[in-house]
Amino acid sequence: MDDAAVAVASANCRCSRMVYVGNIAFNASEEEARGACELIGLVLSMRLATDAATGKRKGYAFVEYADHATAQSACRNLQGHLLRGRPLRVGLFDSDRARRRKAEHEPVGLEDAIHAACLVSGRPPAASITRLLATASRHHLRETVSTFESMGAEACKDLKEQVPRLAEAMEQVQHLLDMAAADDAAEEARRKKRASAAEEWDQHAKLGKVEDGGKAAVRPILPCSFL
Repeated sequence: MDDAAVAVASANCRCSRMVYVGNIAFNASEEEARGACELIGLVLSMRLATDAATGKRKGYAFVEYADHATAQSACRNLQGHLLRGRPLRVGLFDSDRARRRKAEHEPVGLEDAIHAACLVSGRPPAASITRLLATASRHHLRETVSTFESMGAEACKDLKEQVPRLAEAMEQVQHLLDMAAADDAAEEARRKKRASAAEEWDQHAKLGKVEDGGKAAVRPILPCSFL
């Protein structure tokens, strides 16, 4: 795919009004997190991710704005915003893309790489970088970030200043990883929904037991989620 084709695909990138907000400080209250998001515009809903077993927060949230334009503005203006001393990481959450969740060692694909490029603040990454990242897996991207950050903050800063477009490329990589985290959260939510529906089925089945000739028979009662 040439640069022109990548540019056209970027212009047609399908995004939603749902925003993924990551790197939220664990000591930040829900009101503080919502307040930061409302600096951009009206927040229709916000869900802070929590661990099902412990109830502890996972450090990210899904925020719904009124429209796509406001969500895009949040990506531009909330990215790096300090909340309790931690810079927020913000990206558009595409539920259709999440349903096409990639495996850990599969290439992220051009669609996701383009989507991440659209979220980069300032000058967008070169099309050649987008094509290269499209061939990388989530595992490879994590290793890349880990290796880069292991050099230390000062060395990373110097490299970004010395190597053309490196800063944009690393931001694009981070957006891809944030998108992967959002995919995992969506999959976990669907898993919990299926488990809850199965539990509801068991409860209805138990309530539907009737006596039939001295033998217990089960009269199945389908929960509405199975209809």
